[in-house]
Parts: sequence; C-alpha cells; structure tokens
Amino acid sequence: MMTSSERSRSYVGNDFIIKAARLAIALVVICLGVATLSGRAEAHAQLEQTTPVSGAKLETGPASVELRFNERLDSGGMKLSVLNEDKRDISKGKPELFDGNKALRIDLPKLGVGRYTVSYSVISADGHPVSGAYVFTVGNPTSLKDASELDPHSQVGHAHEHGGAGLTQQSFLLYASRIVYYAGLLTVAGLAMWGLRRKMSADATDTYRRTLALAGKFALIATLVYVFFSLQDLGQGEPISEWGRILTETTIGKLYIAELLLALAAPLLPSLAASARLIWPLAALLAEAWSGHAAAYDPVIYTVGLDFAHLAAASLWGGGLLLLLAIWRIDRSEAGRFAMAFSKWAFISFVALWVTGVLSTLDFLPSLEYLKFTLWGKWLIAKVALSVLVAITALLIRQRLRKGDAPRGYLLKIDAGLLASIVLCVGILTYQTPLPDNEPLTYHKMGTEMHVTLRITPNEPGENNFTLKIWLPEKVAKGEPKSVKLRMLPTSKKDVGYIDVPLEKYTDQEQDAYPDFLKTTYRSKGPYLPFAGEWTAQIRVTDGEDNERVLETTYRIY
Repeated sequence: MMTSSERSRSYVGNDFIIKAARLAIALVVICLGVATLSGRAEAHAQLEQTTPVSGAKLETGPASVELRFNERLDSGGMKLSVLNEDKRDISKGKPELFDGNKALRIDLPKLGVGRYTVSYSVISADGHPVSGAYVFTVGNPTSLKDASELDPHSQVGHAHEHGGAGLTQQSFLLYASRIVYYAGLLTVAGLAMWGLRRKMSADATDTYRRTLALAGKFALIATLVYVFFSLQDLGQGEPISEWGRILTETTIGKLYIAELLLALAAPLLPSLAASARLIWPLAALLAEAWSGHAAAYDPVIYTVGLDFAHLAAASLWGGGLLLLLAIWRIDRSEAGRFAMAFSKWAFISFVALWVTGVLSTLDFLPSLEYLKFTLWGKWLIAKVALSVLVAITALLIRQRLRKGDAPRGYLLKIDAGLLASIVLCVGILTYQTPLPDNEPLTYHKMGTEMHVTLRITPNEPGENNFTLKIWLPEKVAKGEPKSVKLRMLPTSKKDVGYIDVPLEKYTDQEQDAYPDFLKTTYRSKGPYLPFAGEWTAQIRVTDGEDNERVLETTYRIY
C-alpha cells in the first residue's frame, strides 16, 4: 500500500508525463502546420522560364533548349528531348544541369524549317516529379501533306464529289474503265518487253505478233474509254470546254493526251523492230507513273522512279504470263521451253514488285498503321494477299518445270486469274488516296454541373484554331470559372507530356444559351498539334467554389 508521500510523487510524475505529451503533440501540430503552409506555397518545382519560349516563331533554329525551374532538380531521372514533325528526337547528347542544378539544357543540331516539340520530365530535389511539353517554330513551315494534295479533283481546281455516297453508277464506270485500262497497259508493255527475246520458234513468234496486235487494239479502246470517264468525272457536269481546259492547262490533262497518243500507236507495235518496240513501254509506264500518287511526293525522281520500276515489273510478269498462255494453246513443248525463261523473270519481277511496293508505301505513309485507316490501305492489303497466292502458284509451276513437265493448264489459269484480281485491286486503289482526310473536331458534352464545347479547326498537324466554351450553373459563384485549362497530350507518343494551349477570353456571338447556366468562351491559335497521331484533349475547369472538373476526348489527326 502506497504512502501519502509516494502517492504525491506519483501524481507529480504523471502530471509531468501528461504535460510532456501535450507539448509533443503541440510541436507535431506546429510542424505539420508549417509543412502544410510550406507545401501550399511551394508543393513542387515549377517551370519559370524556357529558351526558346513556348510558341516562339524563330527565323533560325536555336543552338540549344534551356529550361529554368524555381527549385533545384535531382540529377537522376531527368529527361529533355526535342521532337521534329515526324516525332523523331533530334536533340544532341544528354541533358545537363547548370545554375545550381536549377536549370536544364540540351544541345541541338542545325534546325531546318519546321515545328519542334520540347518534352521534359524532371524530379525536384524534394522528390516531386514535373513534366510537360511546348512547341516552337523555325521559319515558315507549310502544312504537312494531306489527302487533298493527292486528289485529282483538287489538282484541276474542282471539289471532290464522287465516292462520297457509296458506289454510284459514275464511280463504278470510272473504276471499271481504270481496271480495263491497267490491264491493257500492263499487257502491251509486258509483251513489248518480251519481244526482245529472240529464241522463239516460228509458230511462237507468229503467236507473239498476233497476241501483241490484239492487246494493242484492246489497249487503244481501253485508254479511250478510261480518259472519257476520267474527264467526265473531273469535269463534274461542266460543258465540253472544261474538258479542253483540263487537257491543255493541267498536268494530269497533258498526261492524258500522252496516254492517248501512245494508245493510238499501240496497234502498230507488231510492225516495229524489237528495239523500237521498247520505246513504247518506257514512255507509257513513265506517263502512268507520273500521273499517279508518286508525283505528289518528294523527291519526285525517287517516288516516280519507284512507281515506274513497280509498273515495269508488273508488266514483265503480266505480259509474259499472257504470252505463255497463248503459246500453251498452240504448242505445249514450246510453252514448256518458254515457261523456263518466264519462271526466272517472273521471280525477278515478283521480288522487284515487293521491294518497290514496300518502299513506295513507306514513302506514302507516315507509318504502316495508316493502312487500316483508308480504302487505299485495305485494297493494298488485298493486293499483297493475292501476291502471296501468286508466289505459291509460281512455285507449283516451277516444280513441274524442273521435272521436265509442261505446266498444267489449270495452274496457268489460276495464275492468270490472280493476275486479273491484282489488276482489279490496282485499278481501284490507284484512284483512292493513301492518306485519310482530316476533319475539324467538334466535341460537346452536357452535364448537370457543366456543359463543354471544344472546336479545333482545321484539326491537322501545324497551326490550328481552338475554341472552348464552358457553361456553369449561375448559382455557383455566379457561373464564372476561376480557371480554365486546355491541354493536348499526344497519346501516340508516350514519352511526351501535355502541351498547354494558352487561352484568351472573348465574347461569343453564337446563340447557344442554356437555362440557369452562364457561358464563358475562350479561344487560341497556334501550333499546339505539331505532329500527326492520336491526341487527347484535356479540359480542366475550376469553378467559383474551387471544385475542379476534368473532361477528356481522344481523336486522331493525319
């Protein structure tokens, strides 16, 4: 049992512990308060200055990019890159810290005309991550190539109308005439090239001349029909005088004239010497290559040259196959001998078709992903699938030839059928555009607490106009937002942060009011979509009561 003095000392001890505990709690609360206040004032490092500045338009490219922050940065985990319009990092070396580790710099090569995206991701000395992106421009860059530049209608000064409402009678006739034209062009060009082969019997030579004469007449009729329907399509119901203007004043019209003149000469080819006959396919294939999509790309010598080689390889295969079928019908032994030469050149043609086709596709498209966005891509995939079947058929034919047997008739017919199918694909895809059309973005979202409308025009890589409308309930701090942010994130480029679009408040004249909501409108113009790909537009709105609402929409530009 405790005495009175022991109880007194116990009370004193307990009182001391209680007071010490209260003091400790008070100190903790004070520390937390200081930390909270400090955190509110400076929660993490902030970007204070950039060189060049966001949105800058420079006559010449800078030697480096510099970012300055209000706090020291951690030397580990920092990223700084500069991307060109192809989303390729063109910066030199690694980023370096300076100015007491509060600034970051990376060197650049000599920059050409274009739009460049600066992307950064750093960690402040206190462990907070900071990331973002902005754009600057060098010179006066033009817009990236889009579908309109590949449209023959725009090239002759008319709007594109056909094909918008499905397969009409006019578009069907146009596609059909182009398929037949391609069949005539490839077979005559191929037969003319095969005429250089001198080791043929008298019967085979006679068959060759008759086949070439028939193919020449077919090509003449096919070209006349094709040019007629093409002019009818490009003329768009205008009087015949418009056809004359197209033929005499536009590049595509002059190429039509060249194709017509060559077609008139096609039936005369059997009467010419073999060396003279070679001029026709060279001129005809060059005219066709120059009238296609290849002529719209740079460097034009490279792209047109690839298309010419592609057409020449297709002609050599197609014309040789047609001649093999013709000889097979009259002399199986001669057909077997010709098939040996044909199989070798068909293999060379097949390889050339694949190489030139892949190189052309890579030049036409920013990436192979674009194949799934257009009809051109889908027809090209079908053409590739058919060419694989051709390779299998050719292998079976060659196996028989190695055994000393003549090729089976059904295999030749399958090969010819596949050739016809490929010509059909080519006739359709050559009148489609490899690149998709960009369309203005209009995003509208209704809600009980906020309505939003975002418009981006023309919604393509480069300069765009941004319009943002916000409707907030009038009862919430009089409906005025405290802050509004519009940010663009390139979701197809994972290592690039948000690009902030600077907004300017303006008075909108459109009649689009909503009961009990107050509208505020903002706009901006600039290169805040610097490259093609998938983008996410993020809208962050803080109302008068400090409630933040975030909306996002994802879209693609080409």
